[in-house]
Order: sequence, then structure tokens, then C-alpha cells
Amino acid sequence: MRISKVFGLLSDWLSVRTDSPELRMVQFAALARLIPLMYFILVVNAWVLAILFYDMAPITLTVYTTGALTAICVLRLLFWWRQSTKPPSPLSADIAARELRRTNLIAAILAIGFPLWAFALFPYGGESEQAHVAFFLTITMLGSMLCLIHVRSAALIIAVVGGIPIVVFLAMTGKPGLIALVINAGLVVAAAVKIIFIQSRDFAHMVNARTEAQRRESEQSRLLRMIDDMPVAVMTVDPQTFNIDYVNETSRRTLGRIEHLLPITVAELQGCSIDVFHKHPEHQRRILSDPSNLPHHARVRLGPETLDLQVSAITDDDGSYMGPMLSWTIVTKEVETENHVRQLALYDSLTGLPNRATFRKQLDSALEPADAGLALMFVDLDGFKMVNDTRGHRIGDVLLRQVAGRLREECEATDMVVGRLGGDEFAVLLPRGDRETAERLAIRLVEAIGAPYRLDADHSVQIGASIGIAVAPEHGSHSEALLSRADIALYAAKSAGKGGARTFSADMEAQVRERVQMEVRLRRALETEEGLFVFYQPIVDIGTGATTAREALVRWHHLQRGWISPAEFIPVAEDSGLIDRLTTFVFNRACREAARWQDAASVAVNISPVQLGTGLLVPTVSHALAQSGLPAARLEIEVTETALMHREAGGLEELRQLRALGVRVALDDFGTGYSSLAHLRVFSFDKIKIDGSFVRDCVDRPDCAAVVGAVVELGARLGMKTVAEGVETEVQLERIKREGCNEVQGYLVGRPAPSDEDAAKVQELNLLTPVATASVAATMTHFTRSAWVGIEGEPELAAPLQAP
Repeated sequence: MRISKVFGLLSDWLSVRTDSPELRMVQFAALARLIPLMYFILVVNAWVLAILFYDMAPITLTVYTTGALTAICVLRLLFWWRQSTKPPSPLSADIAARELRRTNLIAAILAIGFPLWAFALFPYGGESEQAHVAFFLTITMLGSMLCLIHVRSAALIIAVVGGIPIVVFLAMTGKPGLIALVINAGLVVAAAVKIIFIQSRDFAHMVNARTEAQRRESEQSRLLRMIDDMPVAVMTVDPQTFNIDYVNETSRRTLGRIEHLLPITVAELQGCSIDVFHKHPEHQRRILSDPSNLPHHARVRLGPETLDLQVSAITDDDGSYMGPMLSWTIVTKEVETENHVRQLALYDSLTGLPNRATFRKQLDSALEPADAGLALMFVDLDGFKMVNDTRGHRIGDVLLRQVAGRLREECEATDMVVGRLGGDEFAVLLPRGDRETAERLAIRLVEAIGAPYRLDADHSVQIGASIGIAVAPEHGSHSEALLSRADIALYAAKSAGKGGARTFSADMEAQVRERVQMEVRLRRALETEEGLFVFYQPIVDIGTGATTAREALVRWHHLQRGWISPAEFIPVAEDSGLIDRLTTFVFNRACREAARWQDAASVAVNISPVQLGTGLLVPTVSHALAQSGLPAARLEIEVTETALMHREAGGLEELRQLRALGVRVALDDFGTGYSSLAHLRVFSFDKIKIDGSFVRDCVDRPDCAAVVGAVVELGARLGMKTVAEGVETEVQLERIKREGCNEVQGYLVGRPAPSDEDAAKVQELNLLTPVATASVAATMTHFTRSAWVGIEGEPELAAPLQAP
């Protein structure tokens, strides 16, 4: 380990340093001045020794060898002479390093060549001549080392490569005088080596210090130019007199814009007191005089203008305070923009009401007292989305502004806070309010919001409102709890039929937890497809009695709960975003099973309103058809009028794309929507399905029979088949026949049933959970048909679908 360390030190000492390009170039310049002197010493000393031995030694040693060594020295001498005399020119650090390494190499050659020549002459002389050889070697080595003193590596090479052989050679002569000379010369050489190390270190420090000084000077000069040219106004101030001692060009130009607000002109600024910017400058003086106050930021009003001021301390190398530097700009417009942005950040830009964040802060403030009593109300508009989608966002914005105005009027108490949380959601905070006060106000708000709105000369609409109420501290003493429970109460109000108010209760929270659990269970069921089934209800041709289509209805069985009503899990799927995966399951299963039907009947699948117009329906249908091999003409898509109302433009475009694939499209629940005739005009449906409510009442109510007849006639004129839904009795069937309906669907002609593949599994599940099945059946019997797959009809689970 020590040997490697020694070799490492020697390698470092005997090599050219590459860490400092500036040092290499300065070393090269110093060599250019001293190297010629070294070669001069070598040549003169060599010829003196050669002349001394001329009559004693062979001519090859005294003349020829001396001439060869002289030629080498002269060639190098000329090179370095040109370097020292030619005009200064740019020299790269790489060139300097290359020449320094070459100097090391030549130093090693000379340290070997001259001693070997002198050793060869030594035997030919007497004692005096031999003493002169020793003197020659010592003097020449020391002279060369001194000439190479700026390049430590070259000087040490002379000492090591030349010195060691000289010491050994003279010591081996055994002559006391020469040995004494070796000892004396060795001490001098050792001292010279020490001096070389010290000088090399000091020289490097000097060069580095000079380089650093030049760099700092260059940086300072560049910094001054940058400061003078930079687009930020900069001034410096004397910390003792507080007079301005430097003003850059940008400061002069900028101050020219507000010169009329200053007591002096811009030309007079440099040299005057900084106090001109302040009516009462004592505070500013205290800041500028003490560097511990810096950096400092402030905005200074100067008449109608606002100056943004940044003050930093300028310090010397030793850390002493030289004075403050002020950078500033006129930010009048920026301040106005910031105020506007702050307004936007705190208040709703459309209604001017506090936004969600501001309302939350005010709620937190109202709850700060430990015993704070207050009421919180969530207000959600019923029917706003329909207005916004059908009448356009401009009308929707007008409506929201009018709703906000009515809320302000009703909540006129000074301590009430009305906020807009987003979309069509508002909130009302009643500090010191109780349950009774909140419920009375909620009734007034429902009435006020439910009154008709005159939006412009051509538009008048009517919407409703549902309100959820939470009271502190009864329902919580923290904002999170109150907000959550007000939201739960709002959900209960909307579930109860909308247009009303509900105050939070514990059972509401339990219902929400059950809904969350339902979502988790449904998500798991979709991942494994365990417990999910597709039942089919036939659609029959009235004239022939043949089954022309079967409607696919999704069913779900849970191990603990048994059969779960679609009325429960379909809304959960729609609200949670699982509806796309559930629809994909129904399409894939229905198309695959329909492809195996021998009678080639079509399969009909209902579409959720939240899916139409999203862009996902066409890829889902295409994939199901491709995977199953079912011809597109045997797939029917049933869509309700309500579904079309949500995203009319996008929904109609998707229906057109499905029609282009060959898929047939039916208008479901006809007669219950808002614009049936308009939809028949803009899209040519293949079928019209008459809602079951008209079919059930057509026997006893002439008006319902008239509606059925009118729809049948309308369908015939438009070339569309008509299907009567919900036919349960022979009397209803006869009446439908007389009205001319094409097809019929209902319990009379066939109940929903599983496929042959699922029949055994369904029968097994029925035996395991008979109570749950009966409960679902009862629920479904009295449930009004919704707009999506699997809602219609009681789940008759025992009878399998027989493949024709």
C-alpha cells in the first residue's frame, strides 16, 4: 500500500498538471524566457569540458559527440527563441500542455545524454580533469533545474534521472575528494528540490490568484454591462449618505414615464437622495442602512402608480456591507390584474357568489367557536341539465344568474352566506341557525327556485330544487362532517322524488354506506362475472305468433343478498361509472347466445341514457358482433327519448354509426318523453315501442286507446314497426290487435327467462335463496320500467329459454 502511494506521488510530481489550463499557459510563457538560457549553459559547459579533454580523449568524444549534443540543444534553443521573440498570439491550453510534456521528455533525454558523455570522458583525464567532470555534472544539473523551476515535473526529472546516476558514478570512484563533492552537491540538490516544490506551489497560487482576479474583473465588467442593459430598473445607494450613486439605463427610461410624479428630473436622479421616493423616509432609511434587514420587498405607491421594489445587499469579498441595490418596476397594471385574479379565485365569475373554496373558509370560521350552532344547506337544481343541454350554455348561464339572484333575495339576512359550489350546486350557510329555521328557509327556497324564469323574449323555463340540510353541532362540529352529511341529505331529497328538502338523519348515512357496498359488490361481480346473468323476454309477431326478437335483461345474484333488483344496482352502475362494463357484459353475452338461436330471432338490448353520446357505444357493439359472429341485422338497440335528450347531437351521431353497421334501432317507451315527434323527424327508427302504461289502460280508457292507435298509424306512415309493451291479458291483446299493432311483448306471451346454458345454475340459486327471489319478484312486479336493460319484468327464474 505504501509502495503504491510512493509511486503515485512520483507519478504526480513527474507529470504535467492538467487541472488548470491557465497555469499550463503561464508555465509555457515562463519556459519560453528561461529555456534558451538553459541550452546556452549546456552548450558552453559542454564545449569547455570538451576542450579540456581534447588532447586526452578520442576525437569522437571531444568533437563529434559534443557537436551532436550541441546540435540538439541549438535546435531546441531556436524553437524556444522564436517563442520568446515572436509577437503574442493566442495559445491554447492543449498546445501548452503538449509542449510541456515534450519538455519533460527532452529533459529526461538531456539528463541521460550529458552525464553519459561526461562518464565516457572521465577515464581519460587526471585527477584535476576528473574533478572538473564532477564539477561540470553538478553545475550543469543545478543550472538546468533552476531554468526549469516553473515546471516542477521537468526540474525533478533532471534531479532524478540525471542526479541519481551522477551520485552513483562518482561514489563508485572511491576517491575521497569526489565523494565529498557528491555529499556537498547532494545537499545543494536536495535544497534545490525543496525550493522547486515551494516555488511551484507559490507559482501555482500566484497564477490561480491572478486568473481568479481576471475572472472576477471580467465578471464584474460583464455584470455592469448586463445591469446597464437589462430590462429591469436598477439603482444603488450609498448606505451612509443615502444618495443614489448608480442608475442604469432602464431606470432612466422607466422613470421618464412617471417623471411628473417626482420632485426632480431623471437627469438629476444620480447623486440625489433616495428620499425623493418617500414622503416619510425614516423607515426606508433604517432598512437600507442595516444589511440584516435585507433582502426586502415592498410596493410603493407613487400617485396613481405602484412600484414593485426589491432591495438586496451588496457585500465585499470579506462580507462587509457595501450598500443596497434596488431593483424596481412599475406594476400598476399587474396589481390590477392580481386583484382581478384574486376576485376570480374567491368568487364565482358567473354569479358573483363566493366559490367553493371561499365558502369552505367561511364555514370553517363559523365553526371555530367550540359550541358553534349553525345550519348548512346544499341546493341542487332539478332539470337544469336538461335546459342547459337543449337550450344551450348561454341560456344555462342566464338561468344560473337568475337562480343566484333569487337565493340572494331569500337569504337577505346579513349573516347568511350563499355560495356556488360548481355546476348547478349551491350552498347556504346560516350562522346561529337551527333545524327549524333551516327547514322554513328551505321551503321558501324550493318555492322561489321553482317559479318560472323568463330568460329572454323567446325563452321561459321552469326548474326545481332539492335541498339537503345539516345542523351543527347535532350533525357534526367540523366542516368535513357537515359538508358530507348535507350532501347525504341532498341525495336523500333527490331520491325521494326531487323538489323537496331533507334534513340529515342517521338512517340516511346507512343508506349511503349500503350504496357504497353495493358498488363494491357490483365491481367485484363484473371482474369475475360471477352471479351475472342475461334473461330474455320474447317479442312476438301478432299475426303469425312467431318470436321475432328477444329483449336481453340483466340479472344479478349475490351470495349473501340473493337476487338483487335491477332497480337497485342499475342506478349504482350509472352513478359509479360501472355502466360501461355492465353494458359490455350484456352485449357480449347476448350476441354470443343469440348467434346459437335456431329461429334466427333478433336480440334487443337497451342503452343507458348516460352512455349515449359518449363515443363508447359503437366500439362496444362492433367488438361484440365480431367476437360472436352474430349478423348486425339481428341486433336491435333500444334507446329512450330521455336518453336522446341528454346528449342529442352526439347520441344521434352514434345511432347513425350503428345504423351504418347494419344494426337496427328502436325508440323505446314512446309517449313518455318530451319531444317524441321531433326525434322521429331527425332519425328514422326501425321500431317504435309503445310504453306499457298506455297498453295497460287502453281497455278502460279511450284516450289511451286513441294514443295507441295514433302511434300505430304514425309508425305505418313512417315505415316503422310498432311494438306494444307490457301486454298481460287477452283483453289487452285483442285491443292491441284491433289498433293494428305489429308486435307484442309482455307476460301474456312470455316472461323473462335464462338461456339453456344458465338455466340449471339459476334453478340452483333459486333453491338456495327462495325468500330473496320472491322479494325481488314482488319488487319488480310493482316497479315502473326504467330506461335501461334489465329493469322490465319480473325475474321468472325457473323457466329456461328454449332454443327454437
